[in-house]
Amino acid sequence: MHSLNRLGSTLLLSGLAVCTGSIATAATATQEVSAADCFKPAFKAGDADAVAACYAEDGIIWFPGGPMAKGRAAIRDGFAGYFSNVSIKDVSLNPMGEETMGDTRASWGTYLITTVDKATGAETAQHGRYTDVTKRIDGRWLYVADHPSDDPPSTHDAGH
Repeated sequence: MHSLNRLGSTLLLSGLAVCTGSIATAATATQEVSAADCFKPAFKAGDADAVAACYAEDGIIWFPGGPMAKGRAAIRDGFAGYFSNVSIKDVSLNPMGEETMGDTRASWGTYLITTVDKATGAETAQHGRYTDVTKRIDGRWLYVADHPSDDPPSTHDAGH
């Protein structure tokens, strides 16, 4: 169960890409659409296909507390498994920085994901941080490496 919660945390990362399908967000000609603009609505909708569309075909994600997934199909399957157990109530990203070098961008920040367990109805808040790399591929910004991770428990949570 913790691996599943961590998976959700992983998904919140950040980045740049134009989504395809019903979750797509519109951008003006002067506004660049980020992977986060693609990811957040797709993730909140629990749409694994739309989330996977935010990643390069050979993209990699390291799910928090779980396995690495390489390739869009494996990434889709990882998210589909996660979404089968929880509904996403809310997702927020707090970007802290980014560096762009030509067609490559690195970004980092924190996230908060609120989920509801489909079996029990229990609500959980998942706090974490992310570092990701996106690349402009065929005119779209896509995640090529995504590494979200849970925040460590506070010393208060650990009983100290």
